Amino acid sequence: LQLGRGSSKRRIGFEVHEAPGSCPASGFIWTHGLTSSMGDEIGGGWPFAGIADIASVMPVTRYDARGHGISDPACSEGYTWHAMGSDVVELQKAWRKQHVFLGGTSMGAAASLYAVLQEPSAFQGLILATPPTCYETRRKFVPFYLESIEMARKEGLEEAKRVASKKTRPPIFMETERGRNQFEAGWKTKSAMGLERYCAALEGAVLSDLPGPDQLKTIEVPTLILAWRSDVQHPLETAEMLKATLPNAELVVASTWSEIQEFPRHMREFLSR
Repeated sequence: LQLGRGSSKRRIGFEVHEAPGSCPASGFIWTHGLTSSMGDEIGGGWPFAGIADIASVMPVTRYDARGHGISDPACSEGYTWHAMGSDVVELQKAWRKQHVFLGGTSMGAAASLYAVLQEPSAFQGLILATPPTCYETRRKFVPFYLESIEMARKEGLEEAKRVASKKTRPPIFMETERGRNQFEAGWKTKSAMGLERYCAALEGAVLSDLPGPDQLKTIEVPTLILAWRSDVQHPLETAEMLKATLPNAELVVASTWSEIQEFPRHMREFLSR
């Protein structure tokens, strides 16, 4: 699929999942997280391989965000969350479904919020999974991104991976073999991006933040927020802030890996209402 105009034209890789008996007039667009991809999620790099199962409720479109997976790199607009929200809006217009719901994890959750703000009447609901750091907490986290960019540019992605492997991972990921394997699966995808696309994506993250509270208060569509505990990059505090700020939101918090595996079920039930 081609997005953008003029010199900003670029191709994005996407896939559509459909199932007999699902609602053909509706659709769900899912956006992955930073330095992830469709293939990464399916391969176990993030616990959202079950997104395709939502097709039992309505057709699902998954895609690789600009500069990720098999999609073209960004042009002049860069990799900010706001720009990625614009891509979601373009994708929605190209799909031409009557009722469209959005969802995403981390960066994808942020992009979904910006898409709804850009076209409030175009979307009927939101699923925000593991929303990222924001506001003051995010400003404190920016040096981590800058350090990762500097390390990658000076020493290469293999050294950046080695340094990252020394850092503490969320305890909830260490409960099962699949959770423990996500680090290797995720870095396989990061390495496939190549140095320039990896660094450009992180630079976009440095320049991004969630919409301000006053903007969030204008988002009236039903919203499901999914979060887990003890993850500094996706703190529960962000999820709780969104629950308190968005006018029509509910929050589900996982405390164990088995509860994370229930996230797709919560999504299907939310979209079936």
